[in-house]
Amino acid sequence: MTRKALALAVLLGLVACQTGPVSILYKEGSTRAERQEAYDQCFIAALKDVPQNMVTEVTGGYSYPGFVSCDTNGDTTICGEVGGYTTPVESYSYDTNEKLRQRLINRCLEAKGFSDVTIPYCQTKEERAAYQMQVAQPPLTELTCVTGQTVSTE
Repeated sequence: MTRKALALAVLLGLVACQTGPVSILYKEGSTRAERQEAYDQCFIAALKDVPQNMVTEVTGGYSYPGFVSCDTNGDTTICGEVGGYTTPVESYSYDTNEKLRQRLINRCLEAKGFSDVTIPYCQTKEERAAYQMQVAQPPLTELTCVTGQTVSTE
């Protein structure tokens, strides 16, 4: 495959990642800063009410030693281990309260007048430019596409 074809394939793959609908926080007339502030306030309140509860689960860690086999040839003895294996220990951590905290965040945002809506991703450069020029969210019937998330959840 030539370099140009490879570059084109990678570019098309990246574009394909952004073609599906995007879930956004919506409230008619709200600015990005207002949506971010509301999300942050709800996140902090939910974190206070439902703090993280990190749990680590461990699996594996089994070892079968095999056996030692020796061969003697005249005055020389050579020994080596035959068989045996070790399954490595694996661990992963997760927050047992994450789903409950997310439900509290969603309720808080709903109480502030926000909703979660799914909107298509803007396909053309013109659509993306028009979306980026909007200061406040238009009525939902006029919101035809978006360029990504409307708040940062990180």
